[in-house]
Amino acid sequence: MALLAGAGMFVSSLNNVKNMRMGYDAEGTLIVYRNLRGMTLDSAQLVAQRRTLVRTAQGLPMVEHAAWASSIPFWSTSSTDLFVPGIDSVRQLGSFSYQLTTPGFFDALGTRVLRGRGFTDADREGAPLVGVVSEAMARTLWPGRDALGQCMRVRADSMPCTTVVGIAEDIVQREDQLSDARRFHYYLPVEQHRPNVGNFVIVRVRGDAELQREPLRKALQAVMPGQSYVSVRSADEIVQGVRRSWQLGATLFVAFGVLALVVAAIGLYGVMAYNVTQRMHELGVRVALGAQRRDILRLVVGQSARLSLAGIALGCLLALGASRWLEPLLFRQSPTDPVIYAAVASVMLIVALIAAAAPANRATRADPNAALRSE
Repeated sequence: MALLAGAGMFVSSLNNVKNMRMGYDAEGTLIVYRNLRGMTLDSAQLVAQRRTLVRTAQGLPMVEHAAWASSIPFWSTSSTDLFVPGIDSVRQLGSFSYQLTTPGFFDALGTRVLRGRGFTDADREGAPLVGVVSEAMARTLWPGRDALGQCMRVRADSMPCTTVVGIAEDIVQREDQLSDARRFHYYLPVEQHRPNVGNFVIVRVRGDAELQREPLRKALQAVMPGQSYVSVRSADEIVQGVRRSWQLGATLFVAFGVLALVVAAIGLYGVMAYNVTQRMHELGVRVALGAQRRDILRLVVGQSARLSLAGIALGCLLALGASRWLEPLLFRQSPTDPVIYAAVASVMLIVALIAAAAPANRATRADPNAALRSE
């Protein structure tokens, strides 16, 4: 009972993680990582090489969208000082991470721009500084006001205003944000800030991403200089790694729970079969005195049910006692969920009745003549 209850909680946690919107569409997205392998390139060469990679990816027939990125969710993150007029210390409100990127980033990652706009080719060096903020960040920094058009200063309070031109849906950038609503993330055009920064190309492909993985790698490797190289991973693979702890917990609890259930069923069958064998004389006398088939079935199955209910009650107490240790391992799932306990208890009771069916059926065949002759 305790193991199956734990299994139910971990399976529910895993489903909660899978069904949670993380702010992007991992399916169909490939992450290209550029590794220069120790090559020394100046800033102009880095920028040129970055543009070549993005342009090459965008020109491939299986690619829908491609964009440069300075960080990748669950892989890397970047942060710097942020200043907002009217707020003494932005840092006290939480952790703010940023992303340097090129136009097409939101389409490539599958992140929705809820209001305003994303970046365009006009957001280049020399143009007015612009940025896109997450919905949670907009709500926290400018409560009760429209974040569009607001000013924020990046890196130093003396920097020119970066004007908010868009509000994007919240994304989960780090694992600790899975259960934290404070998903403060903002986006800046790489051309306006640090054009030579970053090593990632985010690519959204048509069809099966796994089938397009190697063709994409070969096409981009062909434009890499010297001994440098690119590697390609699917975004879904990265996200799956985050879910692995709940998947492992669900697998282990289910495996041990099913094993315990089988052992319990076999044990209960053995006890009931032995009990019926020992009571065959008594059962024969009961039949001789007028007991019907249903009476014998009720007698044997009732005893099995009473044993099972006692085990279920003890198992519930054990699971509830262990719930405080289990709770930190769950995701948006109560360790005392009555639905899970009721479902597991029902399964246990059904299995117990099935295990008692064969001995009960044998009990109904008790011979009253043999019982009377033996007396």
